[in-house]
Amino acid sequence: MDTRRAYLVIPKLIEQPTWGGSYIVTHKGWQQKPELNHKKIGQSYELFSASNLSLVTSSIADNFSAEITDTKHVYEPTTPTNSISLKKLIAEAPAEVLGMETVKKFGSTMQLLIKFTQALGNSFQLHIKTGTQNDTWKPKPESWYYFEPGLATLGVKPDIDWQKYEQSMTQLQADIVALGQKVQAGTLTFTQAQTQVKQLVTKTNPWQFVNLVELPKDAIVDLSPCGIHHSWEEDTVKFPLGNVLYELQVDVSDTACTIRNFDKGKLLPDGTTRQLHIPDYFKFIDRSPNTNNPETHLKKPRLISETAVYRVEELFRTHYYSLDIITFKSSGTYSEKITTFRHVFVKTGSCKLTAGTASLEITTGHSVFIPASVKKYSISTSINTVVLLSY
Repeated sequence: MDTRRAYLVIPKLIEQPTWGGSYIVTHKGWQQKPELNHKKIGQSYELFSASNLSLVTSSIADNFSAEITDTKHVYEPTTPTNSISLKKLIAEAPAEVLGMETVKKFGSTMQLLIKFTQALGNSFQLHIKTGTQNDTWKPKPESWYYFEPGLATLGVKPDIDWQKYEQSMTQLQADIVALGQKVQAGTLTFTQAQTQVKQLVTKTNPWQFVNLVELPKDAIVDLSPCGIHHSWEEDTVKFPLGNVLYELQVDVSDTACTIRNFDKGKLLPDGTTRQLHIPDYFKFIDRSPNTNNPETHLKKPRLISETAVYRVEELFRTHYYSLDIITFKSSGTYSEKITTFRHVFVKTGSCKLTAGTASLEITTGHSVFIPASVKKYSISTSINTVVLLSY
């Protein structure tokens, strides 16, 4: 396998019939592809340990397309035509692919997970703080960059009664589980149970305890310290697209890191509910005023460099990952020398990327992986283009 060239990344699209949408497929210019037409896609895995890299050199080529999967099977090995496995590429030469600095910090596997997401609401949740040792839970640093305006909760409101908050959520879940048991016993129909769950949620009003935050387009949210309450929220009138964002996070299994205390009253037709971990939520949440202030986690771009052709800004820097944005103001070229891998995602526009033995054409919504051993790459464009650079 050739570690001296860049590769188009084959995205793995996660079908979500209940809360996905058409934004991701349309953004990639694939809305006319028969296999993607009318599918609701909730997430596109742009880079992670199970990514496949394409040998095709243009994202508009007829033989370049996505893999379609679901959350249960996304990590299963696959072998698309004209592709190589990122995992196998790394295994052959970890330092050449990831960079020696990355290998020393994180080991010889891809620890970064990049997702392009369109989602409605999800559960009230948190991840234990980085540095916390626990047999059950692992930290999961994550950060968001919003492509469109969205709605979320960030942190718990100041001066709340923590005991009341915990008691309210514990009682609400117990009542929902009891209704589910009646559905299972046949003494209550699913529709009747749904109605009563909705009434219970309205009466309890879990949102009274947390900060509801409207996030504008280009908002930057850094939750990498962990221990922070967060959720995505729904307002189909004000935010019809839901939450459309680009996520960088450490690749940790959801079952090993996500501590939930409210699942928005979701009840399955068979009467079952998702398992919550309410005591752990209140045990591990960071209760400090600074951590629970949304402004603490809302970041602003920081200028790195600017020329007549482009502007480079830092969106976030963490111990685990970084994200920069390159905005081309006119036609021209951006070049960079590297000692660690790079991931390039074209947010808008199109460009030609040259790295090692490969020259690739990348259009809106598509991405490229650049091994560290390439040492230098360049991005050229003749139109206004915006590129996201992860490493």
